[in-house]
Amino acid sequence: MNALIKKIAATGFRCRRCSKCCRGAFGDNTVTVFPFEIREIIETMGLRWLDIARPHDSDDVDEQGFFHTFEWALRKKENGDCAFLEEGKCAIYGHRPLICRTYPMKLEAGRLELYECDGVGTGAMDGPEAGRMAEALLKRQLVEARETASLLEKYEAFRPARPFSKKDRVYVVHDSEGSRKVLARGDGSCSFI
Repeated sequence: MNALIKKIAATGFRCRRCSKCCRGAFGDNTVTVFPFEIREIIETMGLRWLDIARPHDSDDVDEQGFFHTFEWALRKKENGDCAFLEEGKCAIYGHRPLICRTYPMKLEAGRLELYECDGVGTGAMDGPEAGRMAEALLKRQLVEARETASLLEKYEAFRPARPFSKKDRVYVVHDSEGSRKVLARGDGSCSFI
């Protein structure tokens, strides 16, 4: 853990509060969100599941024309910004997903990796701050492993087919709690079916 803390501190990361990581204009800002994270946002914000998350995009389709995907993504506005970005600030900051808490860092096979971010190399993390980031990164790695294992235990295989050309799509979202069907309409609205 001490080695990880030192590596994190050495990145010189300091969040600049620019919110570029939340804006669609600056690249792919898709945020994977797990069912327990969605439930936490539901409890604290009083929103419904599909107000918070949508199925990840996918081209994997079965013989019935249902698209299959894994896990959920935070919803986005029409301009590609995170749905929870309000006046440059996160409306769910205290309950944001682990991927947001640890950005721009990730542990990959035990190695610290950095995503592109204007805050890298601009400041310094003190020991306690780097320690909190290390704890968050380790928690994220553990949660991702558990969620993946649980998803695989509940996964329902399907026979692949060619996509139907329809404006609306039915997604089967496979996650750690099982499978759910979601109708995603061409106008961006979603509903469980």
